[in-house]
Amino acid sequence: MSHIIQTFMTITKFYAIALLPFALTACTLVELTQDVTPTENQEDILEEQPVRETNNVSYAGTVQPAGISIYQQGSHRLSLPGGKFILLEAENLDLNGYVGEAVTIFGSLRPTVEAGGMIMRVERIELTEPKEEDLADEEVVVEEEEEEEKDVNEEEAIELEPGDEETSDPEVVSELPDTEAEVPTEDLVDEEEEEEEEEEEEEDVVEQIAPEVATEEFTQRVEVMSRQDYTPANWTQKYCSSHIGFCNPVHRNWWFKSFGTTNNKLWHVELSSAPIDAMGQGPISVDLLAGDIPVANGTIDDSNGTVVGYTEWTFGRHFVISADSSLKEAVQYITSNITEYVQ
Repeated sequence: MSHIIQTFMTITKFYAIALLPFALTACTLVELTQDVTPTENQEDILEEQPVRETNNVSYAGTVQPAGISIYQQGSHRLSLPGGKFILLEAENLDLNGYVGEAVTIFGSLRPTVEAGGMIMRVERIELTEPKEEDLADEEVVVEEEEEEEKDVNEEEAIELEPGDEETSDPEVVSELPDTEAEVPTEDLVDEEEEEEEEEEEEEDVVEQIAPEVATEEFTQRVEVMSRQDYTPANWTQKYCSSHIGFCNPVHRNWWFKSFGTTNNKLWHVELSSAPIDAMGQGPISVDLLAGDIPVANGTIDDSNGTVVGYTEWTFGRHFVISADSSLKEAVQYITSNITEYVQ
């Protein structure tokens, strides 16, 4: 009997020792499961802070295309004194119409996604200098006023004989000799001809403000532009005129400037690989001319080192796109893609 009891106790100890690791493992697993339970809301941790804008900010500078930069934001930039700039974006304003103009912009400022930059959401924009077409209109008004004053002075130039009294009575005037009452028309005609000649000379000077001379800088601009990739995907900019009602494509790496109405062009726009300060610095010209198109619509004429494209427009007008022959592919694209401006 004692032998049986001893054998039973031995077996019991064996199973107890064998099951001990499993019991310890189960306890360990229970403790690990309890430690994994989250204590915070992950959505609160990952919640992003909103980007804060500074409202009612204004800057004065010159509007330029955004160009190529590390900042993937904004359609334009405002060049500030000292070589600095801020990026610009606008929802309800066409910034293309202000390129090259000195302006004051008003809006909300915030940092760019890329560190180190600032971008403004433009809400209002004002010109700080009158446009060239406005100056031209003022000059016309001044010339008209001068002509009116001249006519008045000529009417008052009739001199009376010594001793005669000035009078508005028509009977007294009729008694004067004919030689005294007549205006010296020959002298007036000579003066008018001289003034017309002076005006023509002034127009020639204005037209030759920046002659298209193949300077070293101009040649470098042509070479840079001729090395561009002209696939449609790279024509990401547009110049649009709401006044004339058209848009022409602009390569993503180029600058453009409108000179408005000139002496012999209804509208004049220039494109370049660098900023344009004066007329004639842009290797590509887009001109709107009066009159019917002289050749077939879409014609590209490449001769004597110059390529010219022709596009028919409305109301008996047409576009002429001209450049160096090395830019023929660019002229072809612009000629084929001038479109109507849609607000």
